[in-house]
Amino acid sequence: MSFLLHELVALNLEKRHPRTWKKGVTKSEKDLVCTKDNDFSVEIKASSDKKQVFGNRSYAQEESATSQKVKSGYYLTINFEKFTENEKPEITIIRFGFLEHTDWIGQASQTGQQARLSTESYKYKLKVLYEKPKTK
Repeated sequence: MSFLLHELVALNLEKRHPRTWKKGVTKSEKDLVCTKDNDFSVEIKASSDKKQVFGNRSYAQEESATSQKVKSGYYLTINFEKFTENEKPEITIIRFGFLEHTDWIGQASQTGQQARLSTESYKYKLKVLYEKPKTK
């Protein structure tokens, strides 16, 4: 589901606004590339976790001259329900904001490959664009 959301969001915007947006295709490009100003390009993160999204551990590391992709920038985060046999998963939260590499917390273990966002990042840096209404 995460892969499909990455692809569909970028392709949809590219189709609707071909002069402004295109789907990123190289490792150095963000997932959604702003053709008019690359500073506005967007990284898309999706997760079946109820509230959090995750990135590669490299997101928590300071960028260097050899970094393939700039980690600081705009992020669109999408949380969705897990697949089950009896349900159709729905999107639960969509957020947007500007994150820096210091907002990511890498796993302490040298072999750990995951990074998570700080609580402050969710609270102060990512604006909720959509949240699925709670059912009684």
